Amino acid sequence: KLDYVEAQDDYVCLYSQKKGYLKQQTISSLEAALDPKRFLRIHRSHIVNLDFVAMIRPFDERRLLVVMQGGAKVLASRTGSQALRELVE
Repeated sequence: KLDYVEAQDDYVCLYSQKKGYLKQQTISSLEAALDPKRFLRIHRSHIVNLDFVAMIRPFDERRLLVVMQGGAKVLASRTGSQALRELVE
């Protein structure tokens, strides 16, 4: 079960149940392989599994903070925040 993904240079860190696994792959190529109904890229460095989102809260006027079920907090970009808003409407 993949909770969320974080880009780290030419690698991605795959987070599952509070553990991170480093893999040599770009976030763009991983995004292309993931189910777009379950995974959303909310920042150039982050993809979240919508099934594991516990809460979405305002961070500032334009951006949202995504809190995952495991407690991790992921800040969405302005564009990612807009995509999240469109999903919950």
